[in-house]
Parts: sequence; structure tokens; C-alpha cells
Amino acid sequence: MLLVITNRSDLSSDYLILKIKERSIPFARLNTEDYGIDYKIDINLSKTSNRFVIKYKDGITIEDEEISAVYFHHPSPPIVEDVVTKIDQEFAAREALEVLRSIWRMIPEKKWLNHPKYLWRAVNKVEQLLEAVNIGFHIPNTLITSDKDSVSSFIESTNNHIIAKAVKHGFVYREKEIWVASTHRLSSSYLQGYETYAEIPISYQHEIDKAYDIRVVVVGHQVFATAIHSQVHEETEVDWRLGDMLDIDLNHEKIKLPGGIENKCRDLVKLFSLRYSSMDMVYSKDGEYFFLELNPNGQWAWIEQEVGYPIRESIIDTLTKAGDDEF
Repeated sequence: MLLVITNRSDLSSDYLILKIKERSIPFARLNTEDYGIDYKIDINLSKTSNRFVIKYKDGITIEDEEISAVYFHHPSPPIVEDVVTKIDQEFAAREALEVLRSIWRMIPEKKWLNHPKYLWRAVNKVEQLLEAVNIGFHIPNTLITSDKDSVSSFIESTNNHIIAKAVKHGFVYREKEIWVASTHRLSSSYLQGYETYAEIPISYQHEIDKAYDIRVVVVGHQVFATAIHSQVHEETEVDWRLGDMLDIDLNHEKIKLPGGIENKCRDLVKLFSLRYSSMDMVYSKDGEYFFLELNPNGQWAWIEQEVGYPIRESIIDTLTKAGDDEF
């Protein structure tokens, strides 16, 4: 049985499950925010055996030994507001999350598409860039700092061709709204108002003169590369993600990466002990490929819908073989 660990509103998981059902593969969905609401968990530990059981409120139970593979995508913290009084909510949320993290540890690593502990390591952008360079990728010259003098020197070294972005990610959650701090090109007057940002470390990079952006999806040994023609519109030249927010329909195109670049993509994903990852790259007007960042739990469904890659099939095929493969 495939276990899909996700949240209630994850569209990629919905899309994957449609294909799982089409292929008549037994599965169960575990929305992490519903722990204590739609299901409960028993963990039994002893000298002779260690096991857990997931008990859904509809009477279905899943024993740990029934789980053949796990797809883990964007879980959410357990919701406890309707379960316990306000004064106990912080405690209850912490305890519920710890139980979930405990059963992640009890499922053998070989059954996961990506085990959470490897995801948590792989999300660090500095380590990604370090390992990408070690593998042989080109990367943009990068400075992470909150020091004005360092930024000034870096801007000068790039002839004012510089972009700024968040060190971790650009999503800011404010109550029920999601704000995006997009990657943006810095103006010549940036340093004049620098004190506004002085206490916030920011990632600065030499801006690459792009021909187009590239989204790469790696599943097992398969590499699916897509050119995103972001340079056609001024609004998406620096950050193609703004196309969705501004309702700009960017052209997506299947491309074949050179063999050496494909191998580097596989090697980087394998280095982080992952079986799946997306990554962002740039193809420059000078004909060079630049690695930007790894998205170990990144979105993929829209790429399949845009250009027709069989990414769902590849994910499911990898999951159905997961118990037989070693990292």
C-alpha cells in the first residue's frame, strides 16, 4: 500500500492520486493537519517488536507492515484548536507533531521517495550551492550578508548587475494570506535606503544575462528539463514565478540537457540521498548553464500539464519499486 503524506489542499497530491487510482494501486492518504481529527495513531514498542497502527475514524486501520512506499509532500502542522482548550494548544500541537515525526522514523528509509530527514538537509541553499560547485556546476557569484559595506563592494564587483532574494524562501505567511518576496533586480539607489533592511540577511547574486530559465525535475534516474521563456516579458525577466501572480502565460518547452549537465543533476540529487527533486537553472545568452537552487520537495504537476512529461508515472513507478532499491 502506498502512503501519501500531505495536506488537505495539496493539488499535486490530488493529481498524483488520480493516477494512482487509475492504475488501481492500493493507497491511503494521510493529511497531517487532521491527526486527532480524522485518525489516531498507536505506537507500540517492546523488546520483541516495534510497530504502529493508523486508525481512521471511518474504521479503516493501516498497520506499519502494510506500507510499501511513502510519498511525502508539503505536510502541515496538526490542527488542535478544536480538540483542546486554548491554554493547552501549544503543548498539544507539539506532542502531536512529535508522534507524526516518530512514525516517519519507524518506516524504513528505502520505502520513501524522499525521507524527511534528507529533505530537511537538502533545503539549505548554502549547502546546495557548495555541493553544486563541487559537482562541477556553474553558479552565480553570491554574497549573503546584512552588512552595507559588503553589499556595496559586491555591487561594484558586478558592475551593478545584481539581484536580491531571500536566503531561505520568499514566502511570507500573514494570517490567511501568502505574500511573496520575489527575486528582484536592484536599482542604483538601493544603498541609499539600505538601513531599512540592515538587520535582515539577504542573498545577493550576480545577475546572469538569461536566454531562458530552466525547471529540471529528477525522478530516480530520469531527468525532465523544461525551458521557461521568461525573457519575453519584462515582468518575469528576473523571477519567472511572477507570471502566475500577474496572469502572464509563459511559454514552456521540453528541452534536452547536454549529457554532462544531466549527469550533474542526477549526481546532486543522489548526493542529498533523494529520489526526487526539482531544481531551478538558467541558460545564459553566452551558452552556459547555471545552477540556482534545489527544490527537494518542489512542485512538478504544472510541468507535466504544460509539456506532457510522464512525471506522475515516473513517481509512481519509483514508489512501487522503492522497497527493492537502495540509496
